[in-house]
Amino acid sequence: MPDDLPEGYYLDNFTFLLDFVSRQYCHLLSEQEKQFYSTFQALTLDSRKLFVRLTNRKGPYFRLDKLNYPEVESLGVEIQSLVAASFIVPTVPDLESAIRICSKADLLNLDACSGFPQSTRKQDLADYLLSGQINPVQALTIEVVELARTEELTVFKLLFFGNFHQDMTTFVMHELVAPFEQYEIDGNAGLFRCREVIDELIVLRSLSDASHKLMETEGSEGDLLQLIDKLPARNIEPVLSRRYDRIVNQIGRHLERAGRIEEAVGVYCRAQAAPARERQARILDRLGKPQAAMTLCSSIIETPQSEEELEFAQRFGQRLGSKHGFTSELSFNLPVTKIEQTTIQVSRLDDSVEMCARAYFQDLGYESYYVENSLIRSIFGLCFWDIIYAPVSGAFFNPFQRGPVDLYTSDFVGSRCMLISDRFKELKKNGPHSLAKAIYREKLGVANPFVNWTYVDEQLLETALVKIPSQDLIRIFERLLIDLKNNSSGFPDLIVFDQNSYRMIEIKGPGDKLQKNQARWFRYFMEHSIPAAVVNVEYLDPVS
Repeated sequence: MPDDLPEGYYLDNFTFLLDFVSRQYCHLLSEQEKQFYSTFQALTLDSRKLFVRLTNRKGPYFRLDKLNYPEVESLGVEIQSLVAASFIVPTVPDLESAIRICSKADLLNLDACSGFPQSTRKQDLADYLLSGQINPVQALTIEVVELARTEELTVFKLLFFGNFHQDMTTFVMHELVAPFEQYEIDGNAGLFRCREVIDELIVLRSLSDASHKLMETEGSEGDLLQLIDKLPARNIEPVLSRRYDRIVNQIGRHLERAGRIEEAVGVYCRAQAAPARERQARILDRLGKPQAAMTLCSSIIETPQSEEELEFAQRFGQRLGSKHGFTSELSFNLPVTKIEQTTIQVSRLDDSVEMCARAYFQDLGYESYYVENSLIRSIFGLCFWDIIYAPVSGAFFNPFQRGPVDLYTSDFVGSRCMLISDRFKELKKNGPHSLAKAIYREKLGVANPFVNWTYVDEQLLETALVKIPSQDLIRIFERLLIDLKNNSSGFPDLIVFDQNSYRMIEIKGPGDKLQKNQARWFRYFMEHSIPAAVVNVEYLDPVS
């Protein structure tokens, strides 16, 4: 963390989080969680500082001889205060944890390790202690405390952030790196409608963590199948169903890779999110059940979840039909669009093939930028900024959201359809130039899920807005809004400008080829006469 943070910033931020959750979600908190909040408030100032310091460190075990916080005047007194309030608990860690919190020097001081030379690796000492079941914390009489109240902490942070990956560093990032947009928080709305959703989400997270550990262990397929049976029934609540499907699909893929394909297809059947149906169809064909695979492809074509899933069903269904002579009223023919490609020869001036190609086009007199997904996404984010942060009920529930909670769902467009329609009318009438430039200057540096302030400066933005026709940007925006999650990537690497025009260029090095999402964008570019090209690179210089 930077050295110039305000004194006590961490306690202020923690207190803000607790106060916010207690106001917004009092009806969802258990008596135990309410008691945690009131007990924390009753602690002395220094005790609160110490507890928050510990919660921000990797635990759960802490050696008392290693604690050093100058702002806490009487560390011993405050430790006893936290013990009395059951916020920390004196303990002897399990063997592996005890070894982890000890240094190599500590382990060499053990009588049991007196015969090892100073050059011995810590891992070798650890293996020896594990084999002998020797706990160094006990043997060296090291005082250790364990952080308590972690379950209550988890609930408070989950209610505040709405996820498990954000933590208290978000507050600091907001102040120092990229401030969040100021938006209206609906005091009557939240991500969680009832307590059962919170409890089930925590259960799913625990099972997800357990599944990841098992997938890292060789021969754990049987245990994974047992874990699958521990999952609660798939809930229709979106925040739960997404996490459920993610766990199921990951376990199914692991079983598939381990050769347990019959069990894998049974696992995939439990999920509804992609790529569950695709994986089932592929496995059914491998199991000699092409008709079942064909039926699944037909189901996907009737109700595709994305362009990617539809494209798979068209290709795979066509292949199954040709191979087995199946007939269907549905069309499995994927429109064939030949994407033209050219080849250039460049000098190896950089490890990046894209930067070598950029230099090539600059030498030809073009103004060339390596932008990949950054430029077009940023222009979109600027043109639709106010709509992204529109006060839609339930979209925002804490001050640290990069975007609305429904941003990457089908509900985003539906909940803002009139705003989006009016914006397109405005863009068609006036173009995006004035709007995007005004928002750029007003919001410079503010976090936005689409705007990349690092890559897109005002000069590049100005050039792009002048030389890219409005109708091209509008067409691209229209496809983006069909599926913001999947269509936000796949844009070409470079954009080059000459005096009056532009071209987007995808660079492919030796042996590289278009990815599926890139090919979908290129087919769209060709359909709407948007200037884009695929350029293969050959090096003039031999590989050293």
